[in-house]
Amino acid sequence: MKLKDKKTAQWAVLPYNASRKKDFYIVSTTLGSWSILYDEDFKNFQRLKISEGSNLFNRLKKNGVIITQDNISKVLDDYRNTNSHLFTDASLFIVVVTNKCNLKCRYCQTHVEKPQDMSLEVARRSLDIALASRNKTGTIEFQGGEPLLNWPVIEYLTEHSKKFNGDTKTLHVNLVTNGLLLDNRKINFLKKHNVSICVSLDGPKNIHDKNRVMNNLHPKGSYNGTVKALKLLKSKKYKHINMLPTITRHSLRYYKEIIDEYVNRGENTIALRPVNRLGIAKGNWNELGYTPDEFKGFWSKSMDYILKLNKRGTYVKERMACVMLEKILRKTDPGYVDLSSPCGAGRSTLAFDPSGDVYPCDEARMLGDDIFKLGNVLKDSYSQLMSSPNLFYTCQSSMLDIWDYASAYKPWSGTCPVLNYYYQQTPVAKIHTSPLYNIINFQFDYIFDKIDKDKAAEATFKKWVGIG
Repeated sequence: MKLKDKKTAQWAVLPYNASRKKDFYIVSTTLGSWSILYDEDFKNFQRLKISEGSNLFNRLKKNGVIITQDNISKVLDDYRNTNSHLFTDASLFIVVVTNKCNLKCRYCQTHVEKPQDMSLEVARRSLDIALASRNKTGTIEFQGGEPLLNWPVIEYLTEHSKKFNGDTKTLHVNLVTNGLLLDNRKINFLKKHNVSICVSLDGPKNIHDKNRVMNNLHPKGSYNGTVKALKLLKSKKYKHINMLPTITRHSLRYYKEIIDEYVNRGENTIALRPVNRLGIAKGNWNELGYTPDEFKGFWSKSMDYILKLNKRGTYVKERMACVMLEKILRKTDPGYVDLSSPCGAGRSTLAFDPSGDVYPCDEARMLGDDIFKLGNVLKDSYSQLMSSPNLFYTCQSSMLDIWDYASAYKPWSGTCPVLNYYYQQTPVAKIHTSPLYNIINFQFDYIFDKIDKDKAAEATFKKWVGIG
């Protein structure tokens, strides 16, 4: 903390990082307050040539870069809100009820040689662990494989999660599915129990069917079946429906068509996420993969198009941008694992595979390396899992204060220790060679450039996160 005058100063500059971005600087403090400065103001700021009451002083005080007795409580409250993951217990419990699947997606990350279903005993113990978390909110999310292939366990966990929870915590139940096995009976049950459904849809038919095929020998696409399921859900007036695409090389030049597919189906949020080189995707990488620069080009063009649609009156937002804006503008923590430091894996999220093995996140489960395994629900309690040395190592290896301590984006960013380990074969991250971290920093660049230069985009961003 830099004092203007140690004897008489009534204000101070918080420790900060600064990054040059085109024709401006981003200054962010260790507590997450920030400001955009141009050359002359930045030079005066660095030299502490700031007159109390000047425009520069007032702006920096308003933004929390300068602290006084008037704003220090708000700056500290903003820090707590933006980093609430540091003060809470696990809240997302990914239950992989089966790793069997009725599709052979070309980018599948969860393929295993000997697929199995989760037993009711493993399901019961997984539920016990989820309910043992001290977090007042929780989400149980069914994943696979295709989770609907193990319907009895979904029924069991859905009914008993509410029964055993009582009023202990606010509990949500989600289902991630390709939709092909949905029918009236299943939909009625899920609707009765207020289960949110996320259906995988990669875009229009030509894109979806390239990626998501029924089998390798007869690569018939699954688009028609997925659309049929979405129509059935809409006919049942199902309220809690989301859709999720995975972006492959086939997707890159069809950004408008993918976004239009979502808009035309009534979606107001699209998550444009890069594919990971895990599982089957690794073997198909020459066909499906791309460089970080190629994805960044796709994402920026997509964002430009999304912002154009908003200017025309069509409300649609991109999920990763919203996650970042929640932290930057609203000073709240959306609980996104990859944008937490240390990473939220294990602390915010636990993943249970069908055998009962517990991992800190779904990527760690997919990787299947014991370096990330926390234990097993059949022999370990919640407190034992959370005390696992592997969880401590995971946290240590994802501290941005160690790996990228000078970044202006450090207050809002994070890194994935699992993918770092997978790509680099070492838990000691070479963070600037991480493909995901490269992409994340570009996305922050894009957002701040728009905030600085495009008032219409800034207004749209605020609307996305409920400001103004």
